[in-house]
Amino acid sequence: MPDLTASSLVERHQAGAALAGMLEGNGRFVAGEPRYQRDIAAAREAAPGQRPFAAVFTCIDSRVPPETVFDCDFGQILVVRTAGHVPDRAAIESLEFGAAELGASLVVVLGHERCGAVNAAVSAVKQGATDPGYLVQQLWQPASQALDETEEGEDVASHAMRLHVRRTVADLSRRESLGGVLVVGAAYDLDTGEVTLIEER
Repeated sequence: MPDLTASSLVERHQAGAALAGMLEGNGRFVAGEPRYQRDIAAAREAAPGQRPFAAVFTCIDSRVPPETVFDCDFGQILVVRTAGHVPDRAAIESLEFGAAELGASLVVVLGHERCGAVNAAVSAVKQGATDPGYLVQQLWQPASQALDETEEGEDVASHAMRLHVRRTVADLSRRESLGGVLVVGAAYDLDTGEVTLIEER
């Protein structure tokens, strides 16, 4: 039975408001009407301390800067990045720290199209690689599943990315250390700049 204490309802409201704010920020970014310029004055204002309302766990891809994509200013979001947003121990503990110590009520797991790490995993599965390396090993399952589930002509890597996002969301959501934190999945379109939520299945 879900926890419906007053504190949990407040946390859910905060997380929902945080998510709505981030999607609104993405709308401003796509429209070319950003609110924040992230200049030195903003940096100095945020310097004394931080209280990010959300964390974004995403890929290291240089084309996906979360602060810009969600039109956020200094101190507003915590960003954790690994290649292919593979949730290694350091990444997970960083997200836990963001929630427990900095007060982030929301974690957005953000995948993106044409991800090099996901493409490498799909290629490795196709070739039956026997020593693919750590990152590809971590992405092997969604890449393999995507190859099984996609029809000829469909984008295998895009499907694998979404499967990986869903799996990461499920893993993070099960962690007691992130209890009370809303964890959602999303995908970033490199061509349009738009972020869309990925529903759980």
